[in-house]
Amino acid sequence: MITIKHNHEDGTLIYGTRKGDGVYDIVRKWENGNFKYFPSMRMIGLRNSRDRVADRWAINAAAEALRRAGYEVEVEIDDTHRDRAQVLADKADRLEDRRDALEVKADRHAGAAAAAHDRAHEIGARFEGGQPILVGHHSERRARADRKRMDQAMRKSIDENDKAQSTAERANAVGRQMRHSARPGTTARRIEKTEAELRGIQRSLDGYQRIHRDHAGNPFYVDTHDAAKGDYRDQLLARKAQLENQLEYDQAQLQAAIEAGEYVEYSRANVHVGDRLWAWGYNGLVIKVNTKTVQVDFRDHWRPKIPFTDVGKVECPHGDDGPTRLAAKRPAEKATSRPKVEVPSIDVAELAQRIAEAQTGVPLDSEAFMSPPKVVERVMEAAELEPGMSVLEPSAGNGALARAAAATGCEVHCVERYPKLSKGLLDVPGIVGLTTGDFLEVPLDQYPARFDRVLMNPPFSRGQDMQHVMHALRFVKPGGLLVAVMSNGVAWHKDNTATSFRALVEQRGGRIEPLPDGAFATSGTDVRTVLVVIPAPEE
Repeated sequence: MITIKHNHEDGTLIYGTRKGDGVYDIVRKWENGNFKYFPSMRMIGLRNSRDRVADRWAINAAAEALRRAGYEVEVEIDDTHRDRAQVLADKADRLEDRRDALEVKADRHAGAAAAAHDRAHEIGARFEGGQPILVGHHSERRARADRKRMDQAMRKSIDENDKAQSTAERANAVGRQMRHSARPGTTARRIEKTEAELRGIQRSLDGYQRIHRDHAGNPFYVDTHDAAKGDYRDQLLARKAQLENQLEYDQAQLQAAIEAGEYVEYSRANVHVGDRLWAWGYNGLVIKVNTKTVQVDFRDHWRPKIPFTDVGKVECPHGDDGPTRLAAKRPAEKATSRPKVEVPSIDVAELAQRIAEAQTGVPLDSEAFMSPPKVVERVMEAAELEPGMSVLEPSAGNGALARAAAATGCEVHCVERYPKLSKGLLDVPGIVGLTTGDFLEVPLDQYPARFDRVLMNPPFSRGQDMQHVMHALRFVKPGGLLVAVMSNGVAWHKDNTATSFRALVEQRGGRIEPLPDGAFATSGTDVRTVLVVIPAPEE
């Protein structure tokens, strides 16, 4: 037996169902009542049906659809309304429970974010020495797995942090609408709407006629509405009784606010033409007073009609003793509210920065992308190294190019800004010098003689690669060679710097060769690159 019950305390719920029996699949459809499943109650029901008149259309539609499907259905409707004070008290209790649940949920997400944050740092600690991934080394697989786990932990930390902050905001918003609804001005507007709805209900109960007239005012059609009958009449009577109880409560609350000096009830009795009136953040002179509204001349000749319930203050100059201000003596007392829910927030930018530094030993914006083996091979082919040659690698990083040059029997000097990257380079046979600092600040007299070859992979952004290469050309001896990995922008950019650079390459008999797409994918970037070879002129 399926029972659809409605009362004002519990709302509309369906009893006698179980998971998988097909009831929800039927009643969830809009044409069958648009019922929803409430996980907290583990029941099927209508949203926003508590303390409201039964939605007989939805209830009857669901009952008929279930009967057609072979179910035995009973409908029980009790439209006896509850006292307004009891309704508000129960609503306040439910809101407190909801706020508590959201606060616990926010704390749970914040804890998960902190745990993921700590996990990312824990894995990142393995890279504190600045050791990058060594392609082809036995440690490559584990290093890549660690990076993947760090990335997953960071993403989880960010996701959980977002959930924690949004849940805290939802917790703080709980009860905001209820507190706003209790303000005297809001109560006055609600009273007007309630009275209007009651007048409409009474017209429907008594029956009425609507006369349609032509442009001359003569009636040409009369629309007759008979008095409500059956379920519709029962529904109107239940709603009328509920509204009358709500109206009585609201009127008592508003009268208490008036007597306490928290609210002034404006009307034609205390607002006159020529008064200065404040409303909607503006003030202006009253030019017309109506039954329910007042017309005000605001600045720029804006003359809106303002409901008396929206008036904030009136200055009346008509009194014998001078201007009189009509406004509340003191503001309405704010409802007591619980402290704001706050949960710790993860500094996402700081987390990304620290993980990047842990992986590479350099800041996130350093552009320290190490030369992969295939790129090193291309550079070595273009450099045409011979044993005994002197080689300089500016911006050496972990020394991929320097190590390869040293392996051919050359004497290699390196320049590297970040010591964590260049750690251990001087232990490599053939690397005889290491300068720590920015290569652009290294003077020519830093070295006793210029070099046979300069091999370099400089930073690319904002034309830094061209700036580094132009500085490096000063260190190449006559007849020597510079080989650089650069951004492919130098091959096609039309600005003066790029145009002049290409002219220099052509003038010296050099060349610009494209490197394969994704050449630096293993280093964490998909930037397109070229190989630039520039001979030094013979003296």
